[in-house]
Amino acid sequence: MKTPDLPEEKPSAPDKRDFITADSLKARLQAGEIIGATDYDESIRAQFWAAIARVRDDLPCVRSTWRTIDEQHVNGIRTRQKMFRICSRQKGLVDSTLAGLIAFVVFCIGLLSGWFG
Repeated sequence: MKTPDLPEEKPSAPDKRDFITADSLKARLQAGEIIGATDYDESIRAQFWAAIARVRDDLPCVRSTWRTIDEQHVNGIRTRQKMFRICSRQKGLVDSTLAGLIAFVVFCIGLLSGWFG
């Protein structure tokens, strides 16, 4: 009796983080994630830095912060990592929805008090 041929093994689908694009980083940032270079393998970190540079050009509200990821008190060594996140409200920047809401409230108060009518 002849045994059936086994199907040839196919490599698994590549990990979603094997290839980094500016759009994938934008989506993660807009979802509220804080991202850093160590989220990705060392072999593709150069892609991360290129993509985050494009994201920061497109979205000026993306800011970098530093986070301590390791600290050794005996040696006095602190390892810090540069992280990126969206800061929607920055100093000197007014949210358009908030500004519209404030103008609407002022207008309604003016109508109720008789200033505009």
